[in-house]
Amino acid sequence: MSPWSGVADTLSDRIAAWIDAALEGSAGPEPWEALALDIFRYQAERDPVLASLAERPVTTWTEIPAMPVGLFKDLPVGTVAPGEGVVSFQTSGTTGGGRGVHRLRSTALIDRAAWGWATQVIGEIPTRIVALLEDPATAPDSSLSHMIGSFPGTKSWCLRSGELAPRFDLGQDPVFLPATAFAAAAWLATDPGQPPAGSVAMITGGFKGRVHTLDERTLLSALLDLGWRVVREYGMTELSSQLWATESGPFRPPPWLVVRAADPATGDLLPPGQLGQLRFWDLANLDGSLAIETLDGGGVEADGSVWLHGRLPGAAVRGCSLTVEEAWARRTP
Repeated sequence: MSPWSGVADTLSDRIAAWIDAALEGSAGPEPWEALALDIFRYQAERDPVLASLAERPVTTWTEIPAMPVGLFKDLPVGTVAPGEGVVSFQTSGTTGGGRGVHRLRSTALIDRAAWGWATQVIGEIPTRIVALLEDPATAPDSSLSHMIGSFPGTKSWCLRSGELAPRFDLGQDPVFLPATAFAAAAWLATDPGQPPAGSVAMITGGFKGRVHTLDERTLLSALLDLGWRVVREYGMTELSSQLWATESGPFRPPPWLVVRAADPATGDLLPPGQLGQLRFWDLANLDGSLAIETLDGGGVEADGSVWLHGRLPGAAVRGCSLTVEEAWARRTP
C-alpha cells in the first residue's frame, strides 16, 4: 500500500463532506481555502511536475500554481503514477502531440457531484437518456461519456466509432439528449423532427474543427425551434467538476469549484467582469491537479458565474467534438 493512501483517503472524505454540504445548500464543514491548501500540499509532495511550478512558498489559494492543460499531454501530471490508476480519462488527441491523461484512484468524487449540481442549475432532467456520445463500455477513457453514464435512468448510446448510429428512435416519453456541438449539428442535418414534449438537449464543446461548422447561436436556435429545452455543459478531461447553463445564461460552477480570469500576458488574476484566460481551482481534482489553466477565454462575474468567449488567439485546437468531426471528414467527399 502506498504511504500516501491514508492521506488521500482522508482528503477524499473531507472533499466529499464539502460537496455534500454544498449540494444541500449549506456552508462547507471547513473553510474552502484551508482544504484547497491541504490538497495542494499533498499534490506537490506527490507530483514533481506541480512542485516545479511553485516558485515560492504557497500561503493563499491564489498562489496555488495552475497546471497548463497542455502539460497533461507531455508529462505524467497528477498524484497517480502511470499504471496505478483505476481510471484514466484521456483528451481526444485529434490534433497531434499525444493525448492528455487524467489518472484517478476512484471516480467516487466525480460521480458524487455531477448529477446533483446539474439538476440544481438546470432543473429536472428526464431519466430516459439518448446520448449522441460513445458508450462508456467501449470508450472508457471518455470523461464525458462517464459523466452521462453516472446519471440515473435508462441509456442508449448513439455514436459508433465516432459516427452517428444509422437509426435511433426518440420514442414518445421525454428524453434527455446529451451531445457535443458537432454531433448535434450532424444529427440536425438528418432532419430528425420534433422531440417528445418535455425533452431536454444538452450541448457541450464547440466547433473547433475544419469540416462542419455551425454558429452556436444557430445550433441552439434550431434545437429550440424543434421544441427542445436546451441546456449547456462546460467540462474538460483535466477537471473533475462541470459548469452548467441554460440556453442564454452564464455558466455556473459548483461551490467547490472557483473560476477566475487571468491576464494571459502577466498571469495576474483580473477583477470580476474583465476578459482573460480562464483558470479553475477544483476541490474534486484530488488525483490530478487542483488548479488548471485552460486555453479558453472568458469573464467571471462577482457571483462566480462564467461567460465563455471561445479559444484564446493562437490556442491549439482541442476538444471532444473533434472525434466526431474527423469521422465526418472520413465519410464526406
